[in-house]
Amino acid sequence: MKILFCLTYSKSFLSGFFFDVCKKLTAEGYTVSIYSLKSSREYKTIESIPIYIEKKGGYWKNYYSTYKIINKVKPDIIISNFNYVYPALLCGRLTRVSKNIAWFHTESSHTRPGPFNILIKKWFSKLADNIIVNSPRLREDLIVTFSVTKEKINIVPFWTAISTVSHVPIELENTGVFKIGCPGRIVKGKNHEVLLDALLTLKSKSQTCFKLYIAGTGDVVEDVKKQTLAKGLTKEVVFLGDLTIQEMPGFYKAMDLIVLPSLQEAFGMVFLEAMSLEVPVLVSDRFGALEFLSSEVNLNAFQFNPLDEKELADKIKLYMEGKGCSPAYFKTLYNKHFSREKTFHSFMKVLQE
Repeated sequence: MKILFCLTYSKSFLSGFFFDVCKKLTAEGYTVSIYSLKSSREYKTIESIPIYIEKKGGYWKNYYSTYKIINKVKPDIIISNFNYVYPALLCGRLTRVSKNIAWFHTESSHTRPGPFNILIKKWFSKLADNIIVNSPRLREDLIVTFSVTKEKINIVPFWTAISTVSHVPIELENTGVFKIGCPGRIVKGKNHEVLLDALLTLKSKSQTCFKLYIAGTGDVVEDVKKQTLAKGLTKEVVFLGDLTIQEMPGFYKAMDLIVLPSLQEAFGMVFLEAMSLEVPVLVSDRFGALEFLSSEVNLNAFQFNPLDEKELADKIKLYMEGKGCSPAYFKTLYNKHFSREKTFHSFMKVLQE
């Protein structure tokens, strides 16, 4: 059986997740191909998986490129995500592909679609034979906002392969301080200000010296830097900019604690990355990944209200005092709820429906 993945093939952990899925499917006996749009055309084969990269163009050109690759590969199943969903669903219907699966990652509260965009997504969703989402809240969003039937939606979480990356150590100053990491894009909604406010409280009340290392870039990075200056935290906060895939594991491992304060995360891959590398993490209660944790897990031990700076400050203080959950606890949590085998089994059930 032939499967065509339509996605952005790049050096990112999300792309790595899908390539990992492709490798496992190949091992299961499926014939898998990847289709991607980038700045220049290229064809290559990696680990026996052909990757067709077409030159990205205008709206209609991209649809036509998608149509051509489907005709060329002649897949039995198409799986698409992000900007590839609409072209893949339409062209898959035109070429009469047996099964067309859309994989949605983003909640409408984050993208804030207008009435026309909602109408378009409703229409295209009807073309999908199955839809995969990464959390129950995303399923609810599709049902309520886009009128997708519940029976069509399947929930499959991510796993992360970050622990298998050949990493390079990251050099940080002030090795004698408590190191707090905050990785991810620096954009509106990531809520860095609540973390800065919590640290300002700790600076005045705690005897423990700390440093906050912010990894990433984005369109509000200058605003966050101004907030840091205004709060008098310039000596405690370090902006590292974008780190490579090889540097990210070293970043996590260098931290005593990871804090993720987002106001909305449909899933939250960074949460999995920290856990899988056995790094303590405090996570906003708005992360979709939390919905996969079993009822016996004490969420209060590591989640917080992203609007409550005092709660966050108190929980950071516990880790500074060595009273938080152990690194091994987070590794066990990841292995139990987000293992590659468990997630792949959920994915295979969708293919075999």
